[in-house]
Amino acid sequence: MLEVSGLRAGYGRIVGVDDVSLSVKAGELVALLGANGAGKSTILRALSGMITPWSGSVVLDGTKVTGMRSDALVRAGLVHVPEGRRVLPRLTVEENLRLGAFSRKDKHGIGATMEEVFERFGHLAKRRHQKAGTLSGGEQQMLVIGRALMAKPKLLLLDEPSLGLSPRLVQEVFDLIRGLAADGQTVLLVEQNVVQGLKVADRGYVLTTGRVTSTGTAAQLLADPSLVRSYLGGQEDPT
Repeated sequence: MLEVSGLRAGYGRIVGVDDVSLSVKAGELVALLGANGAGKSTILRALSGMITPWSGSVVLDGTKVTGMRSDALVRAGLVHVPEGRRVLPRLTVEENLRLGAFSRKDKHGIGATMEEVFERFGHLAKRRHQKAGTLSGGEQQMLVIGRALMAKPKLLLLDEPSLGLSPRLVQEVFDLIRGLAADGQTVLLVEQNVVQGLKVADRGYVLTTGRVTSTGTAAQLLADPSLVRSYLGGQEDPT
C-alpha cells in the first residue's frame, strides 16, 4: 500500500528525516516509534503534503505521489490525522464528520459511512448535534479519527493519538485503533507510548535523530534489550 524510499525532509535548513525507507502492506498496522524530535511527525507531514520532501520517493498503492498537495492525496486515498485533536469547535459533531467527506461526490455513500462511524464510535452517536468544542479530549480524538474515516482512506496516518489523554481514554483509543486494523484498515501509526503502539501493531520502525535504527515485528521489538533500555526504563518484561 505504501512504499517510501530515501525520504529526506525538514524545515528551513534543519534536517528532520534523512534517507528514511519504509513500507506498509495493505491491511497492516505499522508503528513509527521514537523519542521527541526523532522525526516521526516529520515523516507523516512529508507523506501527507503538509511539507514537501527534499528528496526520495513515495508510492501509494502503486502510484507515485511524492510532493502531491494534501487535497490530492486525500482523493488518492491517503488521509492524515495530525497531532493535537484539531476539531472545528463551533461546528457540530455531524458537521465535522461531513467535512471529512469533502472529496466524495456519492451523497448516499457519505450518509452510509457516517452511520458506520457512529456505530463504531458510540460516544459520538449520542452527541451528533453537539458542538465539537464541548466534547472531552477523548471524544475529540475519536471525532478526528472518525472525520478521517469519512474519506474512506486506503491508508490512515495517525500522529500521537494518545497524547494528553488519561490512561483510561488512552486504552479506549487504542482499542479503537485495534478494531480498525482488525477490520482491514491500513494504518501507519506514530506513537511515543512504545508498549501501547507495539501492542496494536504488526510491525514497527524505530527512529533516532531522523534515521531508522531498528525494525521488526512488534514481538521482536518488544524483546529488543536496547529498545527496552531506551524507552521502557530498563524493564525486562514490558507487559
